[in-house]
Amino acid sequence: MKKAITVVTGGHGGMGKAICKELGKTSTVVLAGRNLAKMETAKAELDELGVESYLCKTDIADAAQVQALASYSSSLGAVTQVIHTSGVSPSDTVTESIIRINAVGTVNMVETFYPILAEGGVMINFSSVAAYTMPQVDEWTQVFEAWNDPDFYDRMLALAGKAGDEEEEFFRAGLAYAISKRFVIYFTQKNVARFAQKHCRILSISPGCYLTPMHQKLIDNQPETAENQLELIPAGRWGHPYEMGALTAFLCSAGAGYVNGVDILADGGQNAGIFVPQI
Repeated sequence: MKKAITVVTGGHGGMGKAICKELGKTSTVVLAGRNLAKMETAKAELDELGVESYLCKTDIADAAQVQALASYSSSLGAVTQVIHTSGVSPSDTVTESIIRINAVGTVNMVETFYPILAEGGVMINFSSVAAYTMPQVDEWTQVFEAWNDPDFYDRMLALAGKAGDEEEEFFRAGLAYAISKRFVIYFTQKNVARFAQKHCRILSISPGCYLTPMHQKLIDNQPETAENQLELIPAGRWGHPYEMGALTAFLCSAGAGYVNGVDILADGGQNAGIFVPQI
């Protein structure tokens, strides 16, 4: 019997590592990402927990590298779970890279892993609460539908507007992030029927603010911004990475076998608190 393989992109990150720890209890984990040093550190932690894990340096924006990841993962056993957490935010990434990694990277992951995902398998793509900040307009949908066209990247980039000065670029990057994460949800839901044909599920998760090392930097460097964010969260606290690990493990379990084609908004009530008048 083949080993059950779980592929986790961004497995060295705060939430990704928590997911590896949970899913590593019942499967062998392949960590994929661009930062090999961080992945090696994460692997050392997993080793201490007795989790069998492997590393594969991968830039998800490069289709050839994603194909190499898929080939390597399937050589180890049956790929039963693909958890695609990799993504970048406007806090430290330019607009062009946001579109390339968040949008094009998601297409690469879904298209490449669909053929090799074992029967009964699950793929979970990570979006963001930012996907809910703006309504999806027809112009976006038309571009989203061009996901397989050669000019998809250029059309997605155009939705964010033209490059300008520093202030305009900050807004452009934020818009690109929201659009790219909305695309993640849309493209995930667009794949439900064909995944179901091979008895697999595909869904997405949109995290809110979790206490990861990246978010801790925001708290340390921009305390006022962080405090303003916290005030918008009805739960009154940040999410913990272990909670995301537990959620992901449940969604991959047989008990969640009828949960399919949806986005799970895990934001401590932030979206509801902002957009729905509260009692």
